[in-house]
Amino acid sequence: MTVSVYVPVALSVLVAVISRVMVARLSPTRGTVITVVGAAVLCAAGTTWALVLLALTLLGFTPLAVAEATERGVVLVQPVPGVVGALAAVALVFGLARVVRVARTRWATRRELRELCRSCAPGELAVVPVAEPHAFAVPGRPGRVLVTQGLLALLDGKERRVVLAHERAHLAGRHSGLRAAVEVCAAINPMLVLVREAVAFLVERNADEHAATVSGSREVTARALAKAALAEANGSRQPALGFIACSVNARVAALQAAPPRPDRLLPGGFLILGLGTATAAVQATLAFYHLIHWLWLG
Repeated sequence: MTVSVYVPVALSVLVAVISRVMVARLSPTRGTVITVVGAAVLCAAGTTWALVLLALTLLGFTPLAVAEATERGVVLVQPVPGVVGALAAVALVFGLARVVRVARTRWATRRELRELCRSCAPGELAVVPVAEPHAFAVPGRPGRVLVTQGLLALLDGKERRVVLAHERAHLAGRHSGLRAAVEVCAAINPMLVLVREAVAFLVERNADEHAATVSGSREVTARALAKAALAEANGSRQPALGFIACSVNARVAALQAAPPRPDRLLPGGFLILGLGTATAAVQATLAFYHLIHWLWLG
């Protein structure tokens, strides 16, 4: 267990580095986003379980375990340094606290946006009398598109259709759930923060490409995004799936280039690393089981 239990952590670092380097080359299809999120989930689960196993090794040196070993004439050998087990326990506690904080923040943001939608007329589109240019996809049953009057006044008819298509893509692709999953993963395993940022960029790029397809013009889509970003430069930023949520310059540059071609190789690499993390966690579990079996049942 002393080797395999550390492999999930090492592979998480590798996934984070690759996501940083390769995010601009990944085709922003929904399949790509799901694959990257799946790899993040596997990495987070693997590293969390590895931390659990490391923390549980501390139990081998409780008075009960020592007494059992002494009675059987067995000399206990510490499988991992005690300080490592203690640090693993502390990391688990802090990870749980970060998960609770992420959940509360997301719930508060969603509740605020739903309250704004309730103040508007029924229907998919909710227009709020706010001067700042914003547009949000508000998940729910049914999901709604929340747009401010400031953004509608800023854009022409074609550009407004781009915004609506963009936010509808977020709702149809269930991007809020995908973002939530990877945010929880990053809260559990801070090494996955780069993967969280990569997924945030990919879902926005996915919605941009959908809007460009619906509007029939990549130029109009890029122009609408740039105009909204320039107008919002002095405004506040809210933690939600918005039209100008992140990396506007990179998204505008991507829209000014040719449409990306799907590439199965790069997303598959993420998934292989995630599966490797899960496999290492399973191997560490088996080693831990053999340790317990030797101590208590052998």
